[in-house]
Order: sequence, then C-alpha cells, then structure tokens
Amino acid sequence: MPTGWGWRVAVIATILILFGNAAGLAAGPNVVTVSWATMAQTAGTLLIVIVASRWCGLTWAEAGIGRTNLLRSTLIGAGIGLGLAAVVLLALELGALLGTPITYQPLQGAATSAVLTHALVGLPLLTAIPEELAFRGLVLGLLIRKLTPWRATLVTSAIFVAWHVVVQVQTLALTNFTSQGQIVLATSLAVAGLFAGGLIFAFVRLRTHNLAGAVMAHWLFDAAFVTGLYFLTRS
Repeated sequence: MPTGWGWRVAVIATILILFGNAAGLAAGPNVVTVSWATMAQTAGTLLIVIVASRWCGLTWAEAGIGRTNLLRSTLIGAGIGLGLAAVVLLALELGALLGTPITYQPLQGAATSAVLTHALVGLPLLTAIPEELAFRGLVLGLLIRKLTPWRATLVTSAIFVAWHVVVQVQTLALTNFTSQGQIVLATSLAVAGLFAGGLIFAFVRLRTHNLAGAVMAHWLFDAAFVTGLYFLTRS
C-alpha cells in the first residue's frame, strides 16, 4: 500500500498526465498559433500546481523558487538550452545533406513574425514556465522529500514523457515521415529526447538550487529549435 506521501504524488502525477494529454487534444498540433485552448491549458496547469502545492505543503524553497543562485542558474540554463538546440539542429542539417530532410507542416508557409512571436512570447509563457513549475518544481520537489535526487529525477522525467504523449503523436503526424521504419525511429528518438530533456532540466534545477535554470534551458532549447528548424526548412 502506498504511503500518504506516495498516494498524493501518484494522484498529482495522474492528474497532470491526464490533463496534459486532454489539453493537447483540445489545443491541436499547430504550435505557431496561440489558441484559447492553449491558454486554458496553461491556466489549468498553474492551477494544478497551486492547489497541489498547498495540499502537500510544498515550500518555495522545495520548488526551487527564490533568489538563491538566480543569476547563475539562469545563465547556466541558457547556455545548456542553446547548446542542446545547436547540437540537434546540426544533426538535422547533416541528415538533410545526406538526403533525409525533415519537414514540419505548421512551419511551412508560416510568417517569420509568427514564428518569432511564438518563440519569444508563447514558448516561455505558455510552455516553459508552467511545465517547469509543474515538473521540476512541484513533482520533483515532492519526490525529493523521500527519494534520492537521482531516483526523483528519473521518476519526474518519466512523468514528463507521459504528459507529452498526445503532443508527440500530433507532431510526428505533421512531419514528412511516412514509412513504418521512419515513424518507429522518430518516435523512439522523440521519447528518448523528452526523457533526456527531463533529466537535464532536473539536473540544472538541482545543481543550481533554483528553478530559473530549468525554465531558461527549456525555453531557449524549444525557441532555438523551432526557429532554427523554420529557417532550415526555408533554405
């Protein structure tokens, strides 16, 4: 039987996973356009974080929110996020040169201003901040009460992957992957990438003792990746 702590964490994780995937279905796959469903998802995520934090008595410090190492955490997170995006974009460019380019329909024909607005405004406010508060703030903060940092990070990353199931299915459906082999490979890489991202964001959060680094790494990776992919597909 789960303990009171374990039961509460399980309930919170289940709610996040179900809500995240249901909201993903409602919002749809167009990442460039900000919809009411997307804003509702953000508001709902923040509401879950607030209610669950109060329910479990999570402190600001446990969630990684505070002034401690704020600047250092922000700079480290920014460097890691941009560095990871550069590596992934380089791999995609090499793939294109070898005859396997990747296209993503929502970016084709999108206005540059819309992509940049999404990268600079939509991603930090509607994706990075709420997701990091939920996973590297709330969930990781609760797990680390009873688990080692490494185990807490692994569990948090697994929940983070489960939150993105619908998003990943929708995203892959709008790429140029058509064969079964391509879809299986792309799905495997997407899951591995999400899990690795969760590990890295948690590492930054724990190493710097501040959630700001995880937010910056998440935002700048997504922003640089989407913007870079947009310009790569135009070239």
